[in-house]
Amino acid sequence: MKSKEIKIAITAIIAVVIVYLGIIFMKGLKLFSSDNIYYVEMKNVGGLSKAGEVIANGMNIGVVKDITYDSNRQMLTVAVELNEGFSLPRNSHATTVKDMLGAPKMNIILGENPRDLLAKGDTISGEGGGDLMSSIGEMVPQLKALMPKLDSILTAVNTLTNDPALASSLHNMEYISKNLKATTDDVNRLMRHDVPLLMTHANSICSNIETTTRQLNEIDLTGMADNANATLKSANQVVSELQLFTNQLSNQNSSLGKLMNDPSIYNHLDSTMNNASRLLEDLRLHPSRYVHFSVFGRKEKK
Repeated sequence: MKSKEIKIAITAIIAVVIVYLGIIFMKGLKLFSSDNIYYVEMKNVGGLSKAGEVIANGMNIGVVKDITYDSNRQMLTVAVELNEGFSLPRNSHATTVKDMLGAPKMNIILGENPRDLLAKGDTISGEGGGDLMSSIGEMVPQLKALMPKLDSILTAVNTLTNDPALASSLHNMEYISKNLKATTDDVNRLMRHDVPLLMTHANSICSNIETTTRQLNEIDLTGMADNANATLKSANQVVSELQLFTNQLSNQNSSLGKLMNDPSIYNHLDSTMNNASRLLEDLRLHPSRYVHFSVFGRKEKK
């Protein structure tokens, strides 16, 4: 399977998990069930359904876990799962109410003695109640006080959406996303091609180093040192002989010294060379003085 298909599959799985968790969150359900469950028996649940909200004194205290119907008694039993740490006092009872949007909820009226608590799994009575529309009149002053704040919030939101900086930020985010995608593609290409090639070269270099090390271990360093010492001795002997030869040249009493330092020898050699040069020149100009040719042969002198 290609890496692109794997990424798509992982993204789809993550999206499904997020949607599932979002649905659970919106419904008020819990991922892990607890044993803090109580039961409410009532004739009419007023449209209450599973995962419905359970409130007490206007505060959310749990959710509806399940609703079952007993046909023999014609009674509905509502299992409510309360938040951890919350217990129902004895003599508590429940009613169903509806909010302003018409969504049914279970409203539990708590007992008077908060220290006399019911055990987990106990049952309380319940009855169909009214809705929250009757309390709208009480909420009107609060809504009036909230309206200026809502107007200020809407004005601020409108200003923010009309700000050119927001559009610039969105363009920058798009640019960053493109660069991030390009970088990711480069990294993937690097991991697919360059890194394996680099590892191959590294393995080849390591093999060459190992071979070189083995060859170095096989070299007879002792023999090489002996040969080097012998070469140095020979060089020293040659230097000694050269020094002796130089000393003989410098010594005027020796044969080589006399030969090199006696000017008369040089003068004789120079004179000899000049005479030989004149002889060759005369031979070139007057060859008949030295060589005789005859067509009829040489006459015998009488």
